[in-house]
Parts: sequence; structure tokens; C-alpha cells
Amino acid sequence: MLCYVRLHGELALRAKGVLLLRESGMDELPIDAEMRDSLAELAQLEKAIGKTGVLALRPLIMATGKDNLAAAAARPVVI
Repeated sequence: MLCYVRLHGELALRAKGVLLLRESGMDELPIDAEMRDSLAELAQLEKAIGKTGVLALRPLIMATGKDNLAAAAARPVVI
């Protein structure tokens, strides 16, 4: 579970960086193999922890299913 919280935090920081780059008008970083691996690991950890475990961790990571920050980082901008 600690690995899930750590990885979620890392992806959240990257997503925040992407949002800041977008706001400043700079080109965002492309999604590299390391990022894809991290997203795949997060999905695997969610599956291993289960729904109850993810719900128990929700207060620590401050995210809901709607606010999945890792998915937001991978989404392209539509203007």
C-alpha cells in the first residue's frame, strides 16, 4: 500500500508539472516509456490492493475516481 501512495504521489507531481507547462504556454513533455510503466504499475497495484484498499487510502492521496491525476497527465489538451 505504501508503494501505491508513493507512486500516486510521483504521478500527481508530474501531472501538476504538465498543468503548469500548459498554463505557461510551453510544450509539455511527451509520455515516455518510464511514464507508461508507472501508469501500468499503478493499475496493477490498484488491482492487487482491491477496491476496499483503494477506498481506505483515499484520504491519504486526496483523489476520487473522477480526479484520477495519472489519467489527466496522459490526456491531450483540446483547445
